[in-house]
Amino acid sequence: MITFFTAAVALVMSGCSVEGPDTAVGYPLERFALQVGNNIYHGTVDQQEKTVTIGQIQYGGQVSGVKVSVASGATVTPDPQTFVGDWPERQEFTVVSDGRETVYTVILTAYKGKFPGAEGKILFYDDFDSPEGLDMDSWDYVPKGTAAWQVSMSGSPDQSYVEDGRLVLVIDRKDGTSLTGGIKTQSKVWFQGNFKVEVCARFVNDGPTVGQAVWMMPEPAYQVYPGWPDGGEIDIMEHSYEHDYVQHTLHSHYIDTYTGHNTDHYDREYSGWDTGYNEGQYNVYSADITESEIVIYCNDVERIRYPNLRLDNEPELKQWPFSGGYYLILSVGPAGRGEISDDDVPSYMEVDWVRVTEL
Repeated sequence: MITFFTAAVALVMSGCSVEGPDTAVGYPLERFALQVGNNIYHGTVDQQEKTVTIGQIQYGGQVSGVKVSVASGATVTPDPQTFVGDWPERQEFTVVSDGRETVYTVILTAYKGKFPGAEGKILFYDDFDSPEGLDMDSWDYVPKGTAAWQVSMSGSPDQSYVEDGRLVLVIDRKDGTSLTGGIKTQSKVWFQGNFKVEVCARFVNDGPTVGQAVWMMPEPAYQVYPGWPDGGEIDIMEHSYEHDYVQHTLHSHYIDTYTGHNTDHYDREYSGWDTGYNEGQYNVYSADITESEIVIYCNDVERIRYPNLRLDNEPELKQWPFSGGYYLILSVGPAGRGEISDDDVPSYMEVDWVRVTEL
C-alpha cells in the first residue's frame, strides 16, 4: 500500500483521529480524508457502492488539504489537489489499479456551498472565474514605482493574470531583472463606513527573499488626513522576512509616532503574528472595518483589535484616519527592501476569491 499527500504540506492531525475508519486492505481506494484548518475529516468508504461520504464539512472553499491511501501502484485521476479551495458537493475519482479502473464518488453530506454566505449585503465579489480574465472594470495592474514594494512591479498581465479560476500573481526574474505582479481597485472600487473584507489566498514556491500582501490604502480623494502614514494603512496580511508566520499591521500617524514598532504597546495592540496559518495552503485573511474599530483575522481567529479612541485632540494625534474611503491591493514582491534571489523564483500568490460585505 502507498500513501500520498495531495496538499502542499503534510496534514496536521490535531484534534482528529489519525487512522480514521477501518478499511479492508486490498481495495483500490483504502482511505480518503479532507482537511479544513487544523482538522482532518476522514471519509467512510463503501466498497460496494464505491462511495466516500464525509460529514461536517459545509463549505467546499474551506477545504485546505487532501489525504488519500490507495493500493500499491494505483493512481488517482483527476488529481484531488485540483479541488483544494473549491471542493464540490460530489466529485468522482478514477482509481487505476492492476490495469482495472474503479470509479469512486466522494460526497460531502453536510455541504451548503463554496463558502459561508455573507450576513450583510455583498458590496464586491470576484472569484476570478470569468473567461474574459481579470475584470478591468474593478482592477488595475500596479505599475512600477519608487516605493520599496513597487520597484519591481511590471504593470503587466504577464505577472498578474487569471488562470483556472484563480488570480495568479508572479514573482520572477528575467535577464537579471526582478518582475513582480500586483493589482489594485484604486479609483475604480473603494469602500467606506462599516464593511468586512475577505481574501482567500495561498503562497506557492515560497522563499525567504520574496513576500506577499493583502492590504488597503486610502483613496486620495476620500482620505481623512493626507500623506503616509497619516492617511492610514490597513495590512490585512503581510508575509515576508520570516516565513513561519503571517503578519497583520496597522499604520497611522498616531500608531507610528506615539506607539512605535519597537514598543511593547505597539506589538501587543497594533500588530499581530500568526504562526497557525496553513502553510502552502489556502487561508482566509479578513478584516472588519467599522467606525468604532478594526478587527483583523486569519481563518476567523482574531489577531488585532484597534479601537477608535475618539480623542478630543484627534486632529493633532490623527489616531483614526480609517473613516475615509479605502481601496484594496493584492501584491507580491521582494521581502522588504532586499533583492530577490534566483533560488526563490518563480514564486506565486494564488487568490481564489475576494469578497467585501456590508456590516
